[in-house]
Amino acid sequence: MNVFRSKNTPCFTKWLGVVTLGFSIQLGAVAQELSDWAKVQASGVLTVAVYNYLAPYSHEGKGIDVDIAKALANKLGLGLRVRPFNEDEEFSDDIRNMVTRGHYLAGAPADILMHAPVDAYIMQKEDQALFFSPYTRDDIFVARNIKKLPTLDSLKPLSEPGNKVGAEAAALPSIMLAGADGAAYADNLVNFKTPKEAVDAMVNGELVAVMATRAELEWALHQHPDKKADYFVSKVPHNALPAKGWVVGMATKKSNKELAEKLTVAMNQLKETGELEKIFASYGVRYIKP
Repeated sequence: MNVFRSKNTPCFTKWLGVVTLGFSIQLGAVAQELSDWAKVQASGVLTVAVYNYLAPYSHEGKGIDVDIAKALANKLGLGLRVRPFNEDEEFSDDIRNMVTRGHYLAGAPADILMHAPVDAYIMQKEDQALFFSPYTRDDIFVARNIKKLPTLDSLKPLSEPGNKVGAEAAALPSIMLAGADGAAYADNLVNFKTPKEAVDAMVNGELVAVMATRAELEWALHQHPDKKADYFVSKVPHNALPAKGWVVGMATKKSNKELAEKLTVAMNQLKETGELEKIFASYGVRYIKP
């Protein structure tokens, strides 16, 4: 009797399945071994996720965050692959799609996400991610025409007829202006697609003020060097907004501790040498320590 069976018989198929499974487990183990710093080193490239529509920090693969990522990659002897993406409905979606799991359209997770809020509540909620190396602080400010509004000790002048104020639609400043103080500023609120468009309208005389993050305002006014002296950017005097703003850093998979440590060392070097401040300055933005 022939002791050899056809490869289509159940015994052969079962054996082949065991071998394949064993091989897959071996590959999985190797991939897991290289899932941290060793994997990045092996690829020679740092893959960084950056937001779209977040100028001057990032939009379409350009901006402050991209330049910082490039400087960090250089410190680690790596190339840089930038993955721009549009924010989802919730920050949890961004973390899942770009950091912890990946997305069926975007592919595998990036090595790091730039401009991640380093906040105790978020860090506890997103427990599969590691938030690290804060590099600046965002805050809500107001830019105003100093000829029309020489001082702004409160937001009351923005409730007066004719004092139009611009903000990005659906962003925090717009939401606050629409509802704060009994909707006192709602009639003067003009929404725009981006803070830059609002600043452009202010420079053209359509508005007396614009509310956005400090970096957005400084960068947008930097585009108008001949008229910049007519405008002043200051803290928004209102208790409905975060008193000290929020700290911004990076995020990666919780298991990528070694990568986070390497990047933290590199980021500290950028701070100590003044390179980080120079990157911000090249966009007309003051560097604020976290």
